Amino acid sequence: MSKVCDCFPELKEITDARERRYRAHPEKAAPEGPQSFVEVKVSSIGQLNELVECKKSGYKFLISEPTHVGGQNCAPTPLEFLLSGAVGCYAAVFAFYAAKLGVPYDSFEAVARTEFDARGHMLADAPPSGFRKVTITLNVRSDAPAEKLAEVERLALAGCPGISTLRAPVPVESELKVTRASADKAA
Repeated sequence: MSKVCDCFPELKEITDARERRYRAHPEKAAPEGPQSFVEVKVSSIGQLNELVECKKSGYKFLISEPTHVGGQNCAPTPLEFLLSGAVGCYAAVFAFYAAKLGVPYDSFEAVARTEFDARGHMLADAPPSGFRKVTITLNVRSDAPAEKLAEVERLALAGCPGISTLRAPVPVESELKVTRASADKAA
């Protein structure tokens, strides 16, 4: 039984049920319904700080820029959230596969590191500023055979939506809507 997740049998049951549902209708995108999207609202609150509101979960949190770029460093940076979101997703998918394959573990820790060239968001002719490469070091405490854990790692890395988004980025579109400040003052 896994100490990381005391719900190991329940997680296996949920994971198996999801797989059966997806396999029963392979032509349908999964999941269906309100869980099939992610939506956040980001509002600037000054001094390079933003308030994030998660539409589905209702959670709110701050993101901030470090002081060396003019921010206050009062919360994680946007890139820290991006990387931790992808790796947090990976940790959950690792748990799904471990439960599905019956591979227990006592603890899981993933340390992710990336480098980027920040000139790309300041200079039009600079190299792209995206992550160059993400390296994830996993530390898993388990008595399970190493080959079983390696299989869980392989499946989780291949199947994780967060890691897949980093690996093969999606198109991003932007729509600018402008409200004139002078119109607000006249009203």
